[in-house]
Amino acid sequence: METFIVVPCLNEKASLAATCASLGFGRGMDPIGRLVLVDNGSTDGTPAVMEQVQIDSAKGTVLLAAEPRRGYVPARRAGITAVLACARMEQTPLNQVLVLQADADTIYLKGYVDAMRSAFSGMPGQMLEGCAVTNRDFNTQYPEFTRLCRMVDEKMEPLLAPEEDQIVIDDKVSAFSLSDYLSWGEHQEEIDAFGQQVHAETTRLFLRALRAGGAQHVKVPDACALPSRRKVFSQAPAYFASSGFPRDPAWAMAWMRLEDSAKFLRSPFTSPMTTRLIRSRQRHQLALFALLPSILRGATPSEFALSEVICEARLLFAQNPPGQILGKMLSLADQEGGALDAAIMSYGHCM
Repeated sequence: METFIVVPCLNEKASLAATCASLGFGRGMDPIGRLVLVDNGSTDGTPAVMEQVQIDSAKGTVLLAAEPRRGYVPARRAGITAVLACARMEQTPLNQVLVLQADADTIYLKGYVDAMRSAFSGMPGQMLEGCAVTNRDFNTQYPEFTRLCRMVDEKMEPLLAPEEDQIVIDDKVSAFSLSDYLSWGEHQEEIDAFGQQVHAETTRLFLRALRAGGAQHVKVPDACALPSRRKVFSQAPAYFASSGFPRDPAWAMAWMRLEDSAKFLRSPFTSPMTTRLIRSRQRHQLALFALLPSILRGATPSEFALSEVICEARLLFAQNPPGQILGKMLSLADQEGGALDAAIMSYGHCM
């Protein structure tokens, strides 16, 4: 089995070398597989760091690519296109090529690549997902923010589908075979019903995989990573309100105009917006981690009954691209006083 790690890079000069080292690439290291670094139009000297990583790594283990059109979908597609070209040149069967997706500002803990490789059976349809964990220093520095997150999440947990039935995939800790990626239709750019770009490209890839049939979500608990917290620092209220799910910049800015990020991180319980932010987080969790699995897998706990919404969303999924179903879920999550708020209150999960 051949392993390729694809890393999009946009102005990641400060963090890229450390990320690559955590994946086993750099001076004196013996890497597993090959690393594909994709410059996505950086202006801060990132390409020079990419070249240095290539120089410092074992010969032939680091491939460099460029994609001037910015965005995760173009950059990830460019990286995997480079993997495909390499596999074809070397005449490697595509079902024996494992593609790991990584982010340039994330530190991957020891054994990450090995754990992902070990979890890959070679059978078609596997979507692997490792674990993104919070740095202890962050929890220590912002104990009240951490406590609020845990309070809300623990309260909501009984309503959510089992982990193995979840649909949402974390892009930066995911992996799949090259043959599956191509058969699932590759990463695609999509817009929602309001004309906004839909993020979560790997979740949408998995939605297409489920539609094709035979896809399986495989969690890999031993493959752990420490993601950057810079989005939390810069957009704490919005990040909290979406439960970490990527939303478009305009959505995030709407929350940022209502609450200062640094202040919310330090003292979230004293904010006049806390109740609204909590309810938004709860609606996002219900929509993405209970309702979405119910639509596609029938996996939501029995006490969660939104039959009309589920039927409507199933019909939508059967007839439209994955971006439309995610757009529907996010639209529901944004409805204050709507069906999801009613469900939260009726089951006694309001805070």
